[in-house]
Amino acid sequence: MTVTILCSGFGLGFYTPGLLVEAGLRRLGIPAEVLVFENVMNPEQRGKVDHSRRAYHEDFSVALMSQRIPQDIRKSMDEQQVHALLNQWKAEGRRHFVCLSGHWVYLLELYRQQMDSELEVDLLYLDASDSPSWKHLKKRLGALTDDYREVWLFGRQHEPMYTYIDIVDSDPVVPYEQRERRLLVHGGGWGMGTYREHLQALNHAGYGLDIVLYEGDEPGATNAGQRYYRMDPSWRTWQQNEQGKHTFPPFAEVRSGEQKSYRLHEDYHLLCEIERRVCAIVSKPGGGTLADSFASGTPIIFLEPFGEHEQNNAQLWQHYGYGLSYDTWMSEYGGGTDILEQMHNRLLQDRQSLSSYTEQLSARWGLDSQASAGDDQLLTLTEEERH
Repeated sequence: MTVTILCSGFGLGFYTPGLLVEAGLRRLGIPAEVLVFENVMNPEQRGKVDHSRRAYHEDFSVALMSQRIPQDIRKSMDEQQVHALLNQWKAEGRRHFVCLSGHWVYLLELYRQQMDSELEVDLLYLDASDSPSWKHLKKRLGALTDDYREVWLFGRQHEPMYTYIDIVDSDPVVPYEQRERRLLVHGGGWGMGTYREHLQALNHAGYGLDIVLYEGDEPGATNAGQRYYRMDPSWRTWQQNEQGKHTFPPFAEVRSGEQKSYRLHEDYHLLCEIERRVCAIVSKPGGGTLADSFASGTPIIFLEPFGEHEQNNAQLWQHYGYGLSYDTWMSEYGGGTDILEQMHNRLLQDRQSLSSYTEQLSARWGLDSQASAGDDQLLTLTEEERH
């Protein structure tokens, strides 16, 4: 029995949490496989995803405008790929699915029609309200509550959190007094938003900065202790390694004049190692960032959101006491650390009262679990291995 985890590369918030779920199941000894929606798209449409990623990084207003354009993702599917995948699922008797992207529900509906037995499907929402892919889907198919279990990872306005995605080595959470006076600054998986506009002010507030670069971005000044990091620009979510597995993005620190050595970890993305030791994350309020925040006990300073769903994410995180808007942090708290420590303590307290999503999933589905064998592996990729 294999749990099939359905992800998408339209944003890392629909991808890396799925790999974290896979890693959590693997630690319980439960077989799981991650699939990425772009692999059932035709190559031309997949190329458009890449083009959009670059355009959204260069101009945030283009990204915001794109959300208003309704799209029927079914037009981008490759019929042969869809047919082959559904036949494979049927031959293997796949029944257990965790779905992070609304695009996959069209295939799950087709598969449901072919199967005699019931499916067990969790729709795992990484936002506090429907993101565009879910909105467009529900306009066409209506409510999904009859055939699917909806899991709102962060709860909703009238529904508190009851689970979280755990990350290996995030327990125990690094105490606040042991953390560096640094901030992690990024624009989500695609490098979107206004994060670059605030770097100087954050330095002036007395923080060292860990800054994530994207595509052709070059590192800037290092005189105030800035550090720079980058995902491998050639890596794509729909790629697989030699074992046919999807991986976390290869990641490296960027130093001027030094060759980059991209690494990846089997169980988490390497940004987690930075998140555990900084005072706060400064970013737009994407779902993947919220998941990391809760697991690491690291508060978020929110920048301009990517649409209504991310605005709702920020409001919910502020309601819980886990984050603040950048403007509020600067105007009311002077960019200080006292409020950050308070939010850290709230995160730590609430995290201790919840069990992880993979533990709940295993119990609910009656999955056989056992301690997973083997140590966690940290891999260093050469240029040849990456391609």
